[in-house]
Amino acid sequence: MIRVKRLAQLAETDGVAGAGASKRGRSEIDALVGRRLREARLLAGLSQGQLGARIGVTFQAVQKYESGENRLSASRLLAVAEFLRQPLSFFFGDLSEPDTTAAPASLTPKEIKLLRYYRGIGNEEARDWMLKLAKSMGGGKGSGPATDKSF
Repeated sequence: MIRVKRLAQLAETDGVAGAGASKRGRSEIDALVGRRLREARLLAGLSQGQLGARIGVTFQAVQKYESGENRLSASRLLAVAEFLRQPLSFFFGDLSEPDTTAAPASLTPKEIKLLRYYRGIGNEEARDWMLKLAKSMGGGKGSGPATDKSF
């Protein structure tokens, strides 16, 4: 809540409508929602055209949403969230964080690809083994995936 209040204060002092909006109407929140839209789309393995066709817009419109150039309406954001199986809160990150200078964490293309492959593993035992392997390779304590019993 602190961040939202700070963005509103910035808008008031700049004399611009919208939280943190610039002269063209972009805001920090529009950019955040756009970045999160891109992450959700890539996690679902969809192109901009595929997502656009599903929600009734062109791929160019999806590009503009992702860049923060255009705002998603509430009804369209709800449709996107339902289609991509994400809660609405996913698109806003944690706006209650007091540190407004920190960029929101976003996934790299390789991280998204890894997560999609991981989610595609149907066997729970294999998923657990992959987590243990990743932990052991990432500097986690333990002597390897076969002996590490904790996550």
